Amino acid sequence: MNEELNPKESQQTEPQSAVPKGKVGMKGAALIQFGSRYASMGIQILLQMILARLISPEDFGLWTIINVFAAFFQLFSDMGIGAAIVQFRDLTEKEFGSLFGFTILLGVIMSAIFCGCAYPISMFYHDGRLAGACCFVAVSLFFNVLNMVPNGIMLRELRFRSIGIRTIVSALLSATVAIVFARFGFGYNALIFQVVAQSVVLFLWNIASRPIRHINFHFMKTLRRIFSYSIYQFGANMVNYFSRNLDNLLIPKVLGTAELGYYDKSYKLTTYPLSAFSTVIASVIQPYMAKHQDEPEVIFKYWLKIEKFLSLIAAVLVTVCLTCSNEIIVICYGSRWVPAVPAFSVLAISVYSQMMSNPSGAFFQSIGRTDLMFRTMIVNTLMSVTGLAVGLKIGTLYSVSVGIAVAFTAHLLTVLYYLVKRGFGQSFAQLKIFVPEILLAAAASAVSLFVARFLPENLRLGFGVKLAIDLSILVAGYAVLGQFKYLKLIKRRK
Repeated sequence: MNEELNPKESQQTEPQSAVPKGKVGMKGAALIQFGSRYASMGIQILLQMILARLISPEDFGLWTIINVFAAFFQLFSDMGIGAAIVQFRDLTEKEFGSLFGFTILLGVIMSAIFCGCAYPISMFYHDGRLAGACCFVAVSLFFNVLNMVPNGIMLRELRFRSIGIRTIVSALLSATVAIVFARFGFGYNALIFQVVAQSVVLFLWNIASRPIRHINFHFMKTLRRIFSYSIYQFGANMVNYFSRNLDNLLIPKVLGTAELGYYDKSYKLTTYPLSAFSTVIASVIQPYMAKHQDEPEVIFKYWLKIEKFLSLIAAVLVTVCLTCSNEIIVICYGSRWVPAVPAFSVLAISVYSQMMSNPSGAFFQSIGRTDLMFRTMIVNTLMSVTGLAVGLKIGTLYSVSVGIAVAFTAHLLTVLYYLVKRGFGQSFAQLKIFVPEILLAAAASAVSLFVARFLPENLRLGFGVKLAIDLSILVAGYAVLGQFKYLKLIKRRK
């Protein structure tokens, strides 16, 4: 892979005139998103460290159940509308208004249905607390539905400065709400208050930043326009939901809510790298790549650069999470969460695959192949269901974690086939560029875990030594093999 695009390619891929006046380019948007996401992630990590000492594992497990069902209803409320607003460049203000009118109606209906399902959910899990909690969370669902159109327009119009500030402000305010209520003994309700507060802040910020004009309820014509694109987006999201949440639905039924609490905490730690890197990058891909939707070879060059960057970062994170799993859990959550260590150490292996796979959806959208994205999700969901079923059959939290980790790792193979081979029409031979960091990560992990066997049982000493070994081997390897040049996503033309 070339370190930078040649002048002709640079003019094709990132023309200066493509960025509206007063907006930022793709690289600037990524930097803003990185900054805001890092700040938000730091707030979330600190919040989880505080709440883990104020709220019991059982209450965290109960909240996870509620959140899973809320996410399911959120899927029906989206139907790919936000992505379609970005992709269809000729949508008018009147059509934005009609889509917003549709979301008002949809928000009321979906919130009412969710609240109506609260009692059956509580009966299924034999916990009466779920009934009232689900109805309260329905408020958050309503505002999240309303937020689809203004958020989609802000992405379409490249308002990443406002999006970045919004991310930090909403994280701070909702975290403050959660800590205050948890401190006064509200348990899982503190987590509910947090998501409600965050959804309200996000909506108010978006609607104030980008008001929706010409609100109307004549939405059928506009929905028909975007249907062929949105339906595959919705289908992919639906399938991905089951792939990502079936474990949270079945673990409390089979193993109990406390075990779900341990599992959820382990799993959430593995998602922070996604939030810090690949999710940030994915959020800015489609708004900038949509204009190249008929030039897959141009988009592929961006994909290769972005994936190489993510691969180098992911190799470091997987190595540290795997070798320092015990220290990370205890430092972040406290000693009462030690039962989560085995699950986290196994799930950490899948961080590489998840980080590499995460931006794929935005690239499928950019080349207009949401049908291939849907097929990818189908195959990957079958893998996840199989891994989960085997783990639950064995009947331990560790076996479930192994099954899920193996499935998540295999997801990357499906993504590469459908995106690289079918979507971009490229050869797998170009993927050899990722081999150096994978081998270095394996070597660093082996050395670090071997040395750890001879260390005294001291949390800080063990963490420091293993971290030093991991970084020394990886940094030295990157330098010797000339990998640092790839840590610059897109090199500017002079």
